Amino acid sequence: MIRILVADDSAVAREVVNGGVKVHRARRYIEVDTVNDGRAALDVLQKKPIDIAFVDINMPGLSGAEVVAAMGETRSSKCLTVVMSSALDEASEAVFRRSGAYHFLKKPFHQDDVAELIATYMKMTTSYPILIVDDSATMRKLVRRILEESRFDFEISEADSAPSALRALASGRFRLVLTDFHMPGTDGIELAGSIRDLSSRIGIYMMSTNDASYVERSAAFVGISGFLKKPFTAQDIDTIMHGFLELDAPKFGKVRDMFSFSARERRFPEANFPGSLLQVLPCRICTMVTLILDC
Repeated sequence: MIRILVADDSAVAREVVNGGVKVHRARRYIEVDTVNDGRAALDVLQKKPIDIAFVDINMPGLSGAEVVAAMGETRSSKCLTVVMSSALDEASEAVFRRSGAYHFLKKPFHQDDVAELIATYMKMTTSYPILIVDDSATMRKLVRRILEESRFDFEISEADSAPSALRALASGRFRLVLTDFHMPGTDGIELAGSIRDLSSRIGIYMMSTNDASYVERSAAFVGISGFLKKPFTAQDIDTIMHGFLELDAPKFGKVRDMFSFSARERRFPEANFPGSLLQVLPCRICTMVTLILDC
């Protein structure tokens, strides 16, 4: 069951949101509470756990910003919050970001916009089998904790080396892999190459404290999906999952590049491939690229 709150003093806006809800009612049971002022919205959030809250910014009683700011002390502290208005000022945006709001719908919007957000929530609450690969038990525990704090739901497994990871991946059930770069024996880049031999559809994300360009470029070269520089947070996991599932980026979500050299190259385009790439890739890859360019 999905519990949805619609809080808006405009009957038209409430009807549009309810129209988006109806799109999914054939597949999921959805319970909707509809209120027309901020105080009533906060009462609902305190009485029951709400999964998705559509909250108008300009309501009588309490404003949308006041409702969202107080949400952390209610039974609905973890709900997906979507705020609605014809405009969003900087002060309100700052409140929504601090309070963990998810997205902003600019009025007038269409019921399809609402339906898409509900579909996003359903994808977030689908369980994704993910494998953490790190030779450090402490780091695996830390990464597990970060994954558990994400908006997305994961079925988490662990491996302490590349060989044990490949044995686990042979089952074919994993959708994503978070692998450390520095591991004894087979490192993360070599592991990624082996994973790509198994499947082109698994999301592979490299973890490392090293921010050297050659590490990221080598990772990208073998087909890794993205790079997570330690330390990272649950918001970083949310960002890579939006990219992996091809979901639209939320208004209040964290924005990050999958590889930090992408941002650097936008600022310094003269550093682009092929010249600078040959300077930073490991020798064996560099030699192969050189042969290709000479052909």
